[in-house]
Order: sequence, then structure tokens, then C-alpha cells
Amino acid sequence: MKRFLAIALVASIGLFAAANTAHAVYATENNTWDKAGVGYADGDIANGIADSRHNLGKFGEHILSNSGSAGAYTVDTSNAGAGYLSTGGTTEICVFCHTPHHANNVFTGSNPGTKAPLWNKGVASTASYTSYNAGGTNLSTAGTDTSMKVGSQSLACLSCHDGVSTFDNIVNLSGKGGVTTGGSTRGYSFFDNGGTVAVSNVMTSSRLNLGQDLSNDHPVSVAYTVGRAGLRATTNVISAIEVNAGLNGSASAYDGGNINSNLWDVNGYIGTTATIGDLLKTNASGASKIYVECTSCHDPHFKNQSWNEIESPGYTGVEIDGLFLRRVGGNTGSGVCRTCHAK
Repeated sequence: MKRFLAIALVASIGLFAAANTAHAVYATENNTWDKAGVGYADGDIANGIADSRHNLGKFGEHILSNSGSAGAYTVDTSNAGAGYLSTGGTTEICVFCHTPHHANNVFTGSNPGTKAPLWNKGVASTASYTSYNAGGTNLSTAGTDTSMKVGSQSLACLSCHDGVSTFDNIVNLSGKGGVTTGGSTRGYSFFDNGGTVAVSNVMTSSRLNLGQDLSNDHPVSVAYTVGRAGLRATTNVISAIEVNAGLNGSASAYDGGNINSNLWDVNGYIGTTATIGDLLKTNASGASKIYVECTSCHDPHFKNQSWNEIESPGYTGVEIDGLFLRRVGGNTGSGVCRTCHAK
């Protein structure tokens, strides 16, 4: 008994110490799909893909895959709020983006040799996209790449979000399904949790479909040039940047104090030591790590539940993923924008 009490005492001391050393920030949303008490602290793993919209498997909660005919889904009545279950398709999650074998590791087109992380999807040529070009001046001229080629990180995102590429345009099917070099549409159907079929398996929502004309979106594959548009030095430690400066005094306590802490997910972990430079990428030709890509602001594996302006109390739809933004607290107070832009 004494031994048990001693162990319990040590455990409680450890929990007390952790509670006083780790700065946790919590989600405040209250709808029935929310995970109460979610907090993010320095050193936490930025995870949650299984319970996010990027889980396209038959056990997903948002968009479900099915290899059969339209309408082959059922409501899971055994678990309140669990959503729908596909009666066909695959249970795998990662297969819709990654594969351990036969990966499409070289993106073809105008940027040959760009490597992808065990990529399992077909990818359009960079020539298929129109890049951001403000005032007729290509923004990448500040760097060494004057063609502003779309980098591999952004191409990976666009392989679903360009409104043309299908969810199931994959190289290596799950199990013994077979390999098609470069990827091929596999005939899956996809259902959202309202039971409707995604038209032609394509990302059709205007919010999620960026299209292939990227000229009206935040610049991707653009050189990060300190001073331009108020961009801060890349050596700035992100958590030390005061994005609450100039805001109403109530901002400090808003959203669990997220504005004060300015924590970001970098390299898969929530951290306090990352710099702006850690968010930047190399370009298509492998030049210096000074380029902004989709993944500079978004982590497709991070289900970010800390932004209460997105997952607001009273929301009646399915749980949202905080737009997969890297910043804890999302863009509250325009914190994502003002982390890099001193505005």
C-alpha cells in the first residue's frame, strides 16, 4: 500500500510540474463533434490525420471512399455522432497520398528531379499552372528562379486541390491492387457525410478548389524577400514575435491566450524555438531554403482544433480541421499573416 501511495505521489508531482511548465492552449468550441480539452504545448506532436478531412478511407468521418456504386454508404447508428460508413473501398488512410513502394518520386514537367515524399498520386506538370504575378512583375525575380516554378510541396497539395486531379489518381493501390506508373484514376466513388457523391471525384467546393490559375491566391513558390511587404528577417524566433501588438487589451486572454504565445507546428511538432526560416522551402532546382510554399502555412497532417472562429460554438456541421493551419489559434488576430509580415 505504501509503495502504491509513493508511486501515486510521484505521478501527481510530475503532473503538477508539467501543468506549471508547459503552456497549454485550448480549443473553446462546443459542438457535438468537438474533442473537449484539446490543448497544444511546446513539444506536442502535431497530429490528428485519422480524425480529419484528409482521411479519405471508408472509416473516415467526413469524406468516404467506396469502390462500388453510388449510394453504398450507411449511417453508423451504434456510435452517436460517428457519421457515415462506406460499405466498399479501402480502410487505409495514407494510401491516398503516400505509398511505401513504387512511389512517384520524380515530378515530371518543367521541374524534373524534384523529389516527393513517397508520393502515391499523379501530379500535373508545373506548366499546367498560372503563377501569381502582381502588377506584371514576377515576384520570384528577387531570387534566382525567374520562371516561378511551382515547388514540389505545393504540387503535392494541388494534386487534390486544383479542381482537376481526382482523389483516386494514385500509383499503387492498397493491398495487391496493382501499380500504374505516374498514377491513374482508379474508379473510386467518394461520399461526404451528408451522403452525396463528390462530382467526378473532384474537389468541387469553391473554397477547397483553387483551380490551376494561382494568380489570385497567396503566392506559392515565391522567394521570401526580407523587407518586401514588411517581411521580417528569417532568423526571427516565431514564438517571440508579438502578433498581439496594437490589438485591444482583451486580445491577450482571447482564445486561451493563443495570440500571446504564437506557437506554430514546425516539422511535425509544436515548438517555441522555430524561426521563420524553418517554414520556408527550397525551390524546384534545389536552391536556398527561401521559398514560400503551401506547406509554409499548412500542415496536411495537423488537425488544428484551436481556432474558435472556425470551430465556433453552435456550429451544426461536421467537425472542421482548423484549415490545417500550422499556427495554434489559427488566424485569430491575423496571427498567421502578421507572423511573417510586420504590419
